[in-house]
Amino acid sequence: MIDNMLFFALLGAILGSFANVVIYRLPRMMHGEAFTLSWPPSFCPHCRQRIRKRYNVPLLGWLWLKGRSQCCHQPISWRYPGVEFVMALLFALLIGWQGVSAASLLDLSLLFLSVVMLFIDYDYLLLPDKLTLPFLGLAMLSAWAKQPDSAAISGIVVGAAVGFLIPWVLHRLFLWRSGQDGIGAGDMKLFAGIGAWQGCEALFHIMLIASLLGLVYGYFIIKARRSDVFPFGPAIIIAAVGWLFGAMFTA
Repeated sequence: MIDNMLFFALLGAILGSFANVVIYRLPRMMHGEAFTLSWPPSFCPHCRQRIRKRYNVPLLGWLWLKGRSQCCHQPISWRYPGVEFVMALLFALLIGWQGVSAASLLDLSLLFLSVVMLFIDYDYLLLPDKLTLPFLGLAMLSAWAKQPDSAAISGIVVGAAVGFLIPWVLHRLFLWRSGQDGIGAGDMKLFAGIGAWQGCEALFHIMLIASLLGLVYGYFIIKARRSDVFPFGPAIIIAAVGWLFGAMFTA
């Protein structure tokens, strides 16, 4: 078990490095910038110089460079090693809890997408279909892999439908009363994925926790940015991942 946890912690750190690439590049690609997730090779976000391979080692590269780029000596955000560390920790904990199986590997994929969506929504107020729809599909597969029978399919579909419809109805009511948009379509699709993944009972708890987190988080964001628009996705994701791992300690 320890060997598996160490292996998946290493895998999580490596995928955390790739998650940083997706977080940085995907929104820019959607806005027409001329690169892909694989090209060009990793470059400094400040001066666009190519990063040498030895400095690209997850976690260690940032420590080696003491948090500054080798080319132009500008500060490297703590987020890069932070994402790698969080991904390593989540991967190790989940494998230590669930073991290695088809369901746990699907859950790892969902954790990867969750971390990516959290930061993209925080930065850009954006939960793109390129992430939310694969998340929904993988969530349905993960739930089915844990209970592969025909009776479970209806529960998975209901969880997804409820996850989408509740925020959709709240959005329509808010729009009717205020004339302004409330919950975004990306949040609705994210809730649909969480409903399929963790089921209706967990979904209601996650919605409540996310709403409370969103209230606190939104207060500080509005106060800091002087704007009444803030991303709800991070609160949803923190609540969902927290609820998932909370089950590990209560099982």
